Amino acid sequence: MRIHTTNLHTAPKRLIGFVHSATACGVLLLAGLLSACGGGMASRGQTPLAATTPVQVNLGDSPADWMLAFSMNITSMTLTGNSAPVNVVSTPVPMEMMRTMGAMQPLSMVAVPQGTYTGATITIGSATVMYVDPVSKALTQQTLSGPMLSTIAFSAPITAGTTPMAMNFDLDLAASVSGQAGALNMNPVFHMSSALQGSGNPASYIDGGVQQMMGVVSSTTGSSFAMTSMQAAQALTFMTNASTTFSGTGMSSMGSMSAGMLLMVDATLQSDGSLMATHVESMMGSGGAMGEGMLTSVTGQPATQLALVMQNGVGTGMMASDFSAGITVNLSPSTSYSIDAESVDLTQVPFTPTFDASHIYAGQAVMPISASGMMSGGMGGSMMGGSPMAGTLTATAVELEPQGLSGTNSAAISSGDTTSFTLTLPADSAFTALTGASTVTVYPQSGTNLAASSPVAAGSNVHVFGLVFFDGGQWKMAPASISLAD
Repeated sequence: MRIHTTNLHTAPKRLIGFVHSATACGVLLLAGLLSACGGGMASRGQTPLAATTPVQVNLGDSPADWMLAFSMNITSMTLTGNSAPVNVVSTPVPMEMMRTMGAMQPLSMVAVPQGTYTGATITIGSATVMYVDPVSKALTQQTLSGPMLSTIAFSAPITAGTTPMAMNFDLDLAASVSGQAGALNMNPVFHMSSALQGSGNPASYIDGGVQQMMGVVSSTTGSSFAMTSMQAAQALTFMTNASTTFSGTGMSSMGSMSAGMLLMVDATLQSDGSLMATHVESMMGSGGAMGEGMLTSVTGQPATQLALVMQNGVGTGMMASDFSAGITVNLSPSTSYSIDAESVDLTQVPFTPTFDASHIYAGQAVMPISASGMMSGGMGGSMMGGSPMAGTLTATAVELEPQGLSGTNSAAISSGDTTSFTLTLPADSAFTALTGASTVTVYPQSGTNLAASSPVAAGSNVHVFGLVFFDGGQWKMAPASISLAD
C-alpha cells in the first residue's frame, strides 16, 4: 500500500526483477538465467547429465551504523565442495549493502548440481564507503582498492537435493571494515545460512522471499515478464497468476506492462524453481529514472532541493558509480509526495504520519522518481563541501521509504505487543550525525514482525526497520520489523 500525501500525481513504484519460468522438467533458461532439467542420457553412450537444483543466492549485511552507504563490486563468486566449483557470479556486479539493514537481496539464480557444498569464495574488486567524518562532521567518500578475497567455510555442509533453496550470505560490515577515517581497510567477513523453498512470504528472504526489488522491464511474454536490475547478476523472470496484485500509474494487469517500465516487485520462490510475483508496482514509464538513499540536506521550506547519498537506482542515466555517491534532487511545486507503507502498519500509530514538501528532513530515506533520466554532475545540497555531485534528478515524485536503525531498546519487546519504547542510537550513528538526535521513539504495531525469540529483553542490541518521521519536535518510527543485532 502506498499512502499518497498529495493528489497531484500517483508516485510510480519500483520494480523488482527475477527471471525463472517453470517447464515440465524444471526451470526454463531465460534471459541468461541458468536452469536445468534433471538426469537422463543425452544419447546412447554419452555421459548422463548431472541433476541440478535451482538455488537463489542472496546477499545482505549486518550494518555498521557509522556508514551512510557501502557499495562494492563483486567480480566473482563460486560455491565449492561438490565435484567442481559452481559459478554464481562470473562478471562484475555492483551491490550496495546499507539499504538491506539486516535483510537480504537477490544476487543471482543458479542451477546447482545436486550434492553437498561446504563453502564459497567471493572476490570483491573494490568498495566505496560514504560516511560522516567523526571530527569534521563532513560527508566523506573513500574507495577501498581490491581485489579482496573472502573464503567462507560453511559451519555445516549444505546439501542441494531436489527442492529449490535459498543460500544467504551476510556481510558483517562492522567486522569487515577497520581503520581510521580516511585510512579505512577491508577484510570481508561473510556468514552463511540456507533454507528450502517454503513460506510463500516475500518478506521471508531466508527461504526465497523477494521484497521490493527495483528494476526495468526488458520483455513480457503472456503471464511472465523479464526484468533487469543494476544490483543483480542477470536478468530475472517473474511469473504472475490470478493472485498477483498490480498497482501504480497505469498498471492494472500484465496487459498494461511494457518494456522500459520501472517497477518494484515482491515475489516468492516456487517449488519448481520459478519466481512468482505477488505484487508488482509501476513506478515510472520508459525513459524515466529513480534513485533511493539517505537525505543529507534539505534546501528551502517548503523544500526546493535535496541532497541524497545513493543506495539504489535504475533507469535512464543511472550508473553503478552513482552508488555511495551524492546526487542532487530538484523539486517543483508540482512534485508529489507519498509514503511507502506497503510493509508498515500506520493505522494505529499515536501521531499523524506526514510527509510532504514542508515535512521532509535530513536523515530520512527517500526515493526520488523522475520522468526524465539522471543528468551527470551538478551542484547543491551542501554535500561534500559543495563539490560536484554524481548527478541530478528532477523529481516528478518523492516517496518516503523504510530504513534501518540500530540501538538499544528501553523496554522489553514481545510479538504483537504495541507498547512503545525508546531506541538509543550508538554514539557514532550516521543518523545522529545528520539529525543531532541520540534517540528515536519506536511504536510497534500488532503486525510488526519480531524476528527473534519473544520477548526481547530491555537493553538488547536491536535492528529496527521501518518508516521514520519528525513529529512534534521528536523523531518517531513505525517499524515493519525488529530483530536482534549480531
